[in-house]
Order: sequence, then C-alpha cells, then structure tokens
Amino acid sequence: MNKVNITINSRVYTVVADEEESYIKSLCEYVNDKVNTVLREGSHVMGERPIVLAALNICDEYFKLLNSSEESVKTSELMTRINELEEEMRDIKRSEAKARDSGAEVAEELNVTQKVLEETEEKVKFLEGQITLKENQMKKQRSDFAIRERELLDMLDSK
Repeated sequence: MNKVNITINSRVYTVVADEEESYIKSLCEYVNDKVNTVLREGSHVMGERPIVLAALNICDEYFKLLNSSEESVKTSELMTRINELEEEMRDIKRSEAKARDSGAEVAEELNVTQKVLEETEEKVKFLEGQITLKENQMKKQRSDFAIRERELLDMLDSK
C-alpha cells in the first residue's frame, strides 16, 4: 500500500492505494485540471462546488467513453456477423454455380438422350414397316402356297 499526499483545489488529501505514487499524482493532476476548468467557466463557484462539478464532468467523460466502448464492442460483433454472412453468401454462390454447372450437364445429357430416343423411334418405325412388309409377303406366300396346293390336289384328283 502506498500513502500519497495530493492537493486538489488547494486542499491536501492523503490517499492510500495499491497504485504507484506517480499514477495517483497523475489522477490528481487530471482532477485539478477539471476543477480549474470549472472555476474558469463558472462565475463565483466556491467551496466544494468546483470539486463536485469537476467530478460530474469526469463521470460524464467516463460514461461517454464507456458507452462508446460498448458501441465499439457491438460494432465489432456486428462486423464479425457481417463477415460470417458474407462468407455464407460466397458459399451459397459457389453452391449455385455448382448447381448451374450440374444443371447444364443434366440438360446436355437430356438433349443427347432425346436425340437417341428420336433415332430409336425412327428405327422402331422403320422396323415396324419392315415387319408389316414381311407379314404381307408371308400372307402372299401363304396365299400362293394355298393356290398351288389346290392346283396340285386338283391335278391328283383328276388323274
């Protein structure tokens, strides 16, 4: 513990603190500067009033600094969240690009498959035509065979 004598507004105070004497004296200088500012700006401020007004000004500075520090933390948190969301957006865009590429591949495969299907349908129609032609040829041959068979039977019967 350090015991330090300080003077604020021409009054001597003894401060007992864990901090170094130089630190305590720098605090004292700061308070004296604030008291002197109050005395310069105020008219006929006497007694303890300059110290109280200086303390209020110091508290005002402290709370504003505290609020700006909290806002800084909030801003930092928001910036972190923005960065996370931007990374998510990049991931989504990459996924969309992959999906588009995949979709293009699927579309190309579909086109190829449709062409193969069209070619196959043409071949089926051709083969159906061939089947119909062969069936007609078979009917003709059966008919010719039946006529020849009757002719042969008629010849055999006539002998």
